[in-house]
This record gives sequence, structure tokens and C-alpha cells, in this order.
Amino acid sequence: MKNIVLDSNDIINKIRRISFEIIEKNIDEKEIYLIGILPNGKYLSQKINSFIKENSSINVNLHFIDIDKKNLSIKEISFESDADEIKNKVIVLVDDVMNSASTFMYSINEILKYQPKEIQVAVLIERYYKSFPITPNFRGLELSTSKSEHVQVDLGNSPKVLIL
Repeated sequence: MKNIVLDSNDIINKIRRISFEIIEKNIDEKEIYLIGILPNGKYLSQKINSFIKENSSINVNLHFIDIDKKNLSIKEISFESDADEIKNKVIVLVDDVMNSASTFMYSINEILKYQPKEIQVAVLIERYYKSFPITPNFRGLELSTSKSEHVQVDLGNSPKVLIL
């Protein structure tokens, strides 16, 4: 059985709210780095980037990180050619769903090598089955589901969040 939790309008509203929260938390920053975790973090970070640019003077640098989620290893990080660019900068790490938090843990571990000023976490959906002590700074929706249920974020032509 599929239950639609968020439709495309709901998703845009959640992304807009997350964007404004990021602006508020970083109002004194001239520049921040959004790093989307591929695949769905790319879509979300691009939308957040657009909202921030429309509604603030904060300069946003958009990058992506690709993680092998089965082996929990970094495949690629888009700023690796000039890692000094994020030193002492605020990083906002973006993904669609936080389940165990292992994806964020491995991403943060990689980003810490570049000595950022601060790492913040933004997720569209937060679940409560964490294996690591990471709490998002910005969340669209908190879901209480059973461990057997799967949260699917479909960001295609008609974006939606489903519980399967």
C-alpha cells in the first residue's frame, strides 16, 4: 500500500521554509556552501539555492557529494579540486531523507577534512531510526514510521513523498 505524505506543492512549501530557516541562521554570513548528497540532494539543494538567491544577499556556492550508500564510501565530491575554498566557511549538507544518519555521518567525516567553520544539515524528511547522533538543523517533515516502512522521495515530473 502506498500513502502519499507530501505532494509537489507540499514539497515546494517545505523547501521554501527550509530555505528561509537557512537564511535566518546564516544572516551574518556573506557566503555559504550548499552540498547536495546525490541523487535527490541535488534537486533539493538546487531548489534551496534558488530560494536563497531570490530572498537574500548571501552568496551560495552549490556542490555535490556522491556516496556509495551500500559500501558507505565517498565516490566523488565536487569541490575536491580546490578544497581550500570551503575552509572556514559554513556548509549546509542537503539530502532527501535521514534514516539511520549513516549517509550524513560519512559525508560529514569527509567534509571535516577541509576544515569548515560549521556544518549544518538540511533534510526534507527526518525519520527516527538513527544509528548515529546527528540531528538536522533544518527539516521539512518529521515522520514516525515503523522500521519496515520505506519512505520514497520521487522528484520526477510529479514530485511526491510516499510511504511504502
